[in-house]
Amino acid sequence: MKCILSLRVARHLLSKGFQVIDIEPSRKVNGQLVFIFEETPELIVELAELRK
Repeated sequence: MKCILSLRVARHLLSKGFQVIDIEPSRKVNGQLVFIFEETPELIVELAELRK
């Protein structure tokens, strides 16, 4: 499971074909959502590319 707090990153991942497992309210930041994706090697590579 990989939790994504950024809506921009979550939308990017969705556009690349990754699927959201669940969406939950953040337990740490009031009023923010957490997008939960399955943690796959492909997802890790895509997140690393976004950080560049």
